[in-house]
Amino acid sequence: MRRIDFRPWAGLVLSLAVLGYVGCTSSSSSGPEAGAPTAGKAADAAGSPAAADTSGGSDSKLLANLGNPSAVLVVSGEMNGYLEPCGCTQGQVGGLIRRYDFFERLHKQGVKTAQIDLGSLTRDPAAARGGFEQAKMKFDHAIKALKLLDYSAVALSPEDMKVGVGEALALFVNSLGEKARIVAANVDAPAGFEAMFAKSVVVPVGSVKVGVTAVVDPEAIEALNDPDKNLLTAGLKRPNDAIPAVLADLESKSDYQVLMVQGPPAMARSLAGAYPGFDIVVARSDYDDVLKQEAELLNDGKTQLIQVGRKGKFLGVFGLSPKDAKRPPYVAVNLGTRYDGPGTPMKQLIQDDYRDALRQAGVVENIPRRNYIAANGSTGATFVGAENCKSCHRETYKKWLTTPHAHAFESLLKDKKPNVAFDAECVTCHTTGFEYETGWVSEKKTPYLAANQCENCHGPGSKHVADPDNREFRAAMNLTPEKAEKNRVCLGCHDIDNSPHFDMTSYYPKIAHKGLDDYQDPKVHKGITPKLTAGPTDGKAPAGK
Repeated sequence: MRRIDFRPWAGLVLSLAVLGYVGCTSSSSSGPEAGAPTAGKAADAAGSPAAADTSGGSDSKLLANLGNPSAVLVVSGEMNGYLEPCGCTQGQVGGLIRRYDFFERLHKQGVKTAQIDLGSLTRDPAAARGGFEQAKMKFDHAIKALKLLDYSAVALSPEDMKVGVGEALALFVNSLGEKARIVAANVDAPAGFEAMFAKSVVVPVGSVKVGVTAVVDPEAIEALNDPDKNLLTAGLKRPNDAIPAVLADLESKSDYQVLMVQGPPAMARSLAGAYPGFDIVVARSDYDDVLKQEAELLNDGKTQLIQVGRKGKFLGVFGLSPKDAKRPPYVAVNLGTRYDGPGTPMKQLIQDDYRDALRQAGVVENIPRRNYIAANGSTGATFVGAENCKSCHRETYKKWLTTPHAHAFESLLKDKKPNVAFDAECVTCHTTGFEYETGWVSEKKTPYLAANQCENCHGPGSKHVADPDNREFRAAMNLTPEKAEKNRVCLGCHDIDNSPHFDMTSYYPKIAHKGLDDYQDPKVHKGITPKLTAGPTDGKAPAGK
């Protein structure tokens, strides 16, 4: 991020709220074509550029690049809880609804498909923006999506087990269906889950049989902080102790052999070199986006090693043909706006069923909340809402009303999708004080905290409102632009997914409010008793002095 001299402004800063984390709203149906997504052009958090869509903007071009096959193998993985793009900015990439549309297009052209997934449908639920319960519900619906898409195999992932080993296995049993299997060559099936686990699977697709296996890093399984991990560790082996027998079995039964590796990318590369019998090796990704359209060729070109990125933005697609043909051609498909088809069954699952489940469970209202601790260490202040700020900061309040922040919650209520206001991942950037005690709970209980208000940056203001001239209370709420940038205050919502072009240099002047109020009126120094009733004035400036 570019640095900027903030001294001419030297004031306080309001947070720059946008729509929340991926999953907060639907993907945008307008914007650039998939080959050049606006969000995808930006570097991801690790600084990697997005890859272009080699399908060339048409399904016929995609199939031509694959040698016009009658069957394809589709590889996905590391969804990390991103069920769909949030729609905060145009051109966002990925999502299960688009994935559904991609398969529908292939099937309508008579192309048979087989689907496998590297796993990591979720990621560290304990640190999820929407809270643990919402992360678990997302995981459940991600599994249901794999069933809807007729997946055959999903690799065992330590990340998925972080919802709780027993809980995760139960969700797989209840939601994955009878066809798909959790695949792990170096893990014995836990007692009671034998029907769900497999060392390998052979997937027929057209006239071709694809043999699929996977291994998981034993250290990652051992590192799980879960008493139920013994369900997995009891029969845990090193990959090298499990692969030879499984590979030999697959070579006798299938035309192509695939290894998915749930471990560091270096482990996948090492195993690919050690076992040249595998035609395809799927590694975990270094970055969100796919950096190389081509597969990495190993073992004198026999083995193709691929990464499909993270957050469900890309699919790896292989054109299949009888085994005596050359190695299968490969394309990394960018799931951009070109795949914004109706996707009705998946749309029902992801946009309707999932968010209705959030509403019924009261995820927003029941999210665990913590005490707010100011930068100077002070505690005890409560959230009171912008309406209680405007009596002293009238001009600043007027400026705030001109920004999208003042309408942040309203945008959720007007969203064309149902129940978005019950999605904690959206609410966190559209309300005030969410996740803190005395912060946003619901439209009924805390209407005065709707929208993204002053206290999201400055902290709860009850003490300052009651005693405006108290230096300690003022210091607790003081936030300079330098501090906001250093502490990544704005980046809580203006992250790489939702605001890829965010830059303090260009954004801060839009909300700078130093010197707008003179505080000459003696009334502003007396303090008030906060009124916790109505929400902020919607688009109406307060009456003049």
